[in-house]
Amino acid sequence: MGKLKQIYASIIDRYFQDKKRRMIVWTGLFFAVLLLILSSHFVPERTSWEVGRVSSQDVQADRYLTFVDEQGTLDRQQEALESFQDIYKIDLEKFNSITITDISDSFAKLEEIAVDSQTDEEATTVDKIAQLHDVFEFTLGADEWAALANLSEADIQWLYERGIDYAINVMSKGVAQADLEGAREKIVQSISNDKYITGAEEKFLLAVINNVNLYPTYVLDAEATAEKKSEILATVEPEKITVQKGELVVRKGEILTERQSTILQQLGYSQSASPGLVVLGLAILAAIMMLVVRAFMMHFTPKIYRDEKQIVLLMLLTVSTIFLYDLFLSLTLSSIAERAAQVGYLIPVAMGTMLITILLDVRLGIVADLMFAVFVGLYTENPSFAVVALIGGLAGSLGVATLGQRSDISRAALSISAINACAIIALGMVQNQTPDVVAFGVVFGVFNGLISSIFTMGVLPYLENMFGITTSIKLLELANPNQPLLKKLMTEAPGTYHHCILVGNLGEAAAEAIGANGLEVRLGAYYHDIGKLKRPYFFAENQFSGHNPHDTITPQLSTLIITSHVKDGIEMAKEAKLPPVIIQMIAQHHGDSLVSYFYAKAKEADPQVKERDFRYEQPKPQTKEAAILMMADTVEAAVRSKKNATPGQIEGFIRTLIKGKLNDGQFDECELTFRDLDQIATAFTRVINGIYHKRIEYPPQANELLKLQEGQEMKHDSSNHQ
Repeated sequence: MGKLKQIYASIIDRYFQDKKRRMIVWTGLFFAVLLLILSSHFVPERTSWEVGRVSSQDVQADRYLTFVDEQGTLDRQQEALESFQDIYKIDLEKFNSITITDISDSFAKLEEIAVDSQTDEEATTVDKIAQLHDVFEFTLGADEWAALANLSEADIQWLYERGIDYAINVMSKGVAQADLEGAREKIVQSISNDKYITGAEEKFLLAVINNVNLYPTYVLDAEATAEKKSEILATVEPEKITVQKGELVVRKGEILTERQSTILQQLGYSQSASPGLVVLGLAILAAIMMLVVRAFMMHFTPKIYRDEKQIVLLMLLTVSTIFLYDLFLSLTLSSIAERAAQVGYLIPVAMGTMLITILLDVRLGIVADLMFAVFVGLYTENPSFAVVALIGGLAGSLGVATLGQRSDISRAALSISAINACAIIALGMVQNQTPDVVAFGVVFGVFNGLISSIFTMGVLPYLENMFGITTSIKLLELANPNQPLLKKLMTEAPGTYHHCILVGNLGEAAAEAIGANGLEVRLGAYYHDIGKLKRPYFFAENQFSGHNPHDTITPQLSTLIITSHVKDGIEMAKEAKLPPVIIQMIAQHHGDSLVSYFYAKAKEADPQVKERDFRYEQPKPQTKEAAILMMADTVEAAVRSKKNATPGQIEGFIRTLIKGKLNDGQFDECELTFRDLDQIATAFTRVINGIYHKRIEYPPQANELLKLQEGQEMKHDSSNHQ
C-alpha cells in the first residue's frame, strides 16, 4: 500500500503541478460524479457486467482486440519497486541556517555583555553577571559567571570556533532524524574531552549545545528518489490482453471474473446495458449548468473563480446537496401513498445554499439555489417541490447573508420553515389538495428548515478548517478578549494590547469607508503585534519604567529585534491555529518597510550602512485589508506622539504618513486606488480626532471642586483597604 501511495504521489508531483491541469481534473471529476449521481436516479436498472455477477448470456468478441491491462501493469510496477529503497543525501542547509545561527546568537550575546560593555566605565563584573543571568537560562556557579563576564573578545571567538568545529565534524557526516540525540552526545563528549576547554568556558559551551535544536543532515533526496523510481517504472513492460475475434469471453451462467469484466468493458459492454439517450441528456444538462455557473463567476465573483480551493468547495457542496435528493426521496414516512408523496418537501436544498453563501458568496448561493431547484423538479417530476425548494433556498441564502453569529443560522432555519409552510399551503390551495395532505406537506416543509440548519451548523466548522476559509463567525469568535493570545497580550504587554485595539478601531472605520471587510481588518489588528509578546519591553508602548533597552545595544541589533516580532507573530499564530487570513495580515502589516529610526541612528555612526539591512523581510500587503492595517498601525503609533496638534495638523500628518507608504511602494501589490487612500485618510482623521480630542480647560472653581472630590475618593479608597 505504501508503494502505491509513493507511485501516486510521484504521478501527482509530475503531472499536476500546473493549476490549469488541476482545474481540468477537478472539473472532469465533478462532472463525472454529478453525472453518476444523476444517472443512478434516471437510468433504470439493467443487466450488469460486474465482477462476481452471473452472466445471463454467452458473449463472443466481435473483433480482434489488444489493450493494456491497467491492473496487471500496476501489479508489475509494484513488484519492480518491492526491493527499491529511498535515496538519502547529506544536506547541511537547515543545520547551518538555524542551529549554527542559534549558536552564533548565544556567543554574540556573550560578547555583547562581556566585551562591548567593557567600554562602559561604570559596568562592573557584578553588572555583567546580572546581564548574563537575564540573557542565559543556564545554571552556573558564581565563579563561572564571573569568568564568563571577564572573557576577552579573542577568548570568546576561540571558544566559538571550537564549538562550531565539533558540531560540524559530527553533523557533516550525515545524521538521521532518529540519531540526533546521539549526535548531540558525540558533540558534548568531544567538547568534554578537549583539554584546552576548561571551567566556565566548557560549561557555557555545553549549555549552548544542549539548548539548540539539531536538525537531521541525512535526509531523503526526494528528487533523486522520484527519478530513480521513474527509471525503474520505465523498464516495466505493460501487461497486455489480446482477444481474438469470435473468442468466447464469458458463458451463460458463469460468474464473471475481473479479467472477463475488463474485456467486456473494452468491447463496449458498460455497467448498464443500454443507458440510452437519458445519460446523454443528463450530460448535456449538467454541462449547461456548469457553463452558466462558470460564466456567472467570471463576471460577478472573479476572486472565487481564481481560487482553486473555493472552486473545489463549490463542487463538493453541489454534489453533496444533489446526492441527498435520492436519500430523502427514498424515505417512507406514511402508509398512505398521497401523504408519503409529500416527502419531496423535505429535500434540504437550503442547506446547500446556506453553506455556499456562508463559505463563498451570497450571489453564488442564489445561483446555486436556482440550479438545485431545477434538479429537484427533474428528480420529482413535481413543480411544487421545485417551487418550495427555490423559495426555501432563497430564504436560507438571504437569512445568512449577513451572518454575525452561529445563532443567526437558527433564526434562518425558522425563516425557512415559515416560508416553506406558507408556500406549501398556497400550493395546496391552488392544486385543491385535501387538508391532511397539505398538513403532511407543511410538517415536511417545517422539518426541512430545521434539518437544513442542523446540517449547516454541523458541517460548517469542518469545512472551514478543511478549506482554510475564515467566516465572519470564526472572526467574531477570535475577537473574544478571553482568547488565549489576546488575554496574554492584555496581561503581559498591555501597551501593545491598547495599541491593537485602537488600530482595530481605525482600520475598521477605514475599511467600511471603502467597502472592504471591516471585521477582517479589526481582527487582523487585534493579532498583528502578538509577536511582541516574545520581548515586550523592547517596544516603546510597554516601557513604563522609563528605561529603554535599545539605548544599550546597536541599531543593527535593535532592528533585528524590532523586525523579528513579525516572524514571531507568524509562528505564534500558526501554533494557535489562527485562520490563514489573520496570519497573512500579521506577515504583511509592515511589508518590507524601512525601520527608519534605527537606520538613521546607524547611519550617523557609519554612513556606509545599507538601507536593506534595516528593512522588514516580509511580503507587501496583498489585499486592501492588509494595506489598511499597515496604514492604521503606522498612523496610530505616529499620531500618539503628536502633542496639542490641531485637527488640521493631524489630518496633514496622517496624509503625509500614507503618502510615505505609497512612495515606498508598499501598496504596489494590492488593489487600492487613490480615491481609496483619500477616503482612508478622512476616516483615520475622524477617528483620531475622536480618540485624541483636546480636553477643555476647567475654570478655577471647577478645579477646586475636582481636587476636593479626588481627596474624598482617596480617603474612601484608603478606608476600604484598611
